[in-house]
Amino acid sequence: MKVRDRLVLSYALVGVMLAVPSFFAAGRLGELRDLAVRERARHAEAALALGSIETGLSEFDRFVRSYVAAPDSALRQSVFSSLSNLRENAQRIEDAGFGDATEGFDSDLGSLEAEVRELDLLVSDGRLGEATQAFFVLEPEINRAREGLEAIARNIDVRAAADFDRAEEISGSARVITLLTVLVGIILALLVTGWVHLALWAPLHRLRDAFSAVEGGRYATPRDLPYGGGDEIGDLSRSFRAMAQRLEDLDRLKTEFVGVASHELKTPINVIRGYTELIEEELAGELTQNQRDILDRIADQTRSMARMVSRLMDISKLETGSYQMEFEVVLVEDLLLGLVRGYELLAGERGINLHTEILPDTPADVEVDVDLFRGEVLGNLISNALRFAPEGGEVRVQARPDVGGVLFEVADNGPGISRRHRAHVFKKYYQAERSQAMGSGLGLAIARELVEAHGGWINLGDGNQMGLG
Repeated sequence: MKVRDRLVLSYALVGVMLAVPSFFAAGRLGELRDLAVRERARHAEAALALGSIETGLSEFDRFVRSYVAAPDSALRQSVFSSLSNLRENAQRIEDAGFGDATEGFDSDLGSLEAEVRELDLLVSDGRLGEATQAFFVLEPEINRAREGLEAIARNIDVRAAADFDRAEEISGSARVITLLTVLVGIILALLVTGWVHLALWAPLHRLRDAFSAVEGGRYATPRDLPYGGGDEIGDLSRSFRAMAQRLEDLDRLKTEFVGVASHELKTPINVIRGYTELIEEELAGELTQNQRDILDRIADQTRSMARMVSRLMDISKLETGSYQMEFEVVLVEDLLLGLVRGYELLAGERGINLHTEILPDTPADVEVDVDLFRGEVLGNLISNALRFAPEGGEVRVQARPDVGGVLFEVADNGPGISRRHRAHVFKKYYQAERSQAMGSGLGLAIARELVEAHGGWINLGDGNQMGLG
């Protein structure tokens, strides 16, 4: 599966897993909204009808009293009209969904209607005394109807509380679903992130580390790269493996060439040095001063070439693992003392204060190849420090305790190495400042190889310090 397809699939999974619960939660919230609208309309209608019934009972009571006291057709019409309105408002409450609450009230209305019709017959027959007695019988029925209104109101309140509980239940379920949606989304996001990490970021990071290793001159291809993958990362891994193998072959050929060339150059250089020495001794005839100056330049360049060839041979042997080192235990104090003596003259010519320092608790001795460590490692660092330190400056060589050994530090008060060069100073043939350093660019590379062959490390400090341990 291609990287793009993996990303699309992961996004689709996240979208589906978030959409399904979200739609369900939205449905529950819609149900809650509909319930709220519906119940609000029902309760409003029931409340209005209940208020109309209460007002209608008062009017009915007043109309009946007036009709009994002074019979009149208009009052008679008002009595029966108010009774009809009471019936209609009771029906409104029933239509609003509270029919069970009006059952008792409907019975009370039936009794009122029967009593009113009997009272109307008495009034129509002119038997007003009996009609007055009938009214006194009707009055308790009206009061009973008023009490029925209170029962209806309580029933509506109970139903409202039940509807509120229902709304709370729906709201609670919507909240739970929303929380579950968020939780599922977080879990799914973590799972997708882990999957993407395993499928993309982890191999990319391993590739980055592999490229960094190649940049540092280590061409062995890691085994944990997805060489068999069918996506772009697999293609990149296979391309990297082919590139690393090609670079390794080229580096091996280069090392072999350097070794052979160095060995072949050594003989003619020695011949040139030998004949130069013979001429300097005037075995071939007396020399003029001008000829001696020319011979001195030839001798200097020959010695420089000999040192360069020797270093090339050292690099070749170190890279092929054929360099033979002779380890011996030496006192740290003797190692530094012999080192400083070899550079006192050069330091004195430039007025540079070259001194050593051994901190307390530093191990008394170390096991090294003394000649190589003194000449090619510490000697190389001191030589560079003396070259770049200003006249009248200072070069300090310090030894201090380190985990499992001794840490040597060479520091000077020169201008230092610029940031753009710091990452490359230990690479072969690299020169940070070519205008001043006329060497081969092999000194620090050889120093690093030798220190690592001793099981130690070497690096460039933040200031003008070079440390190795």
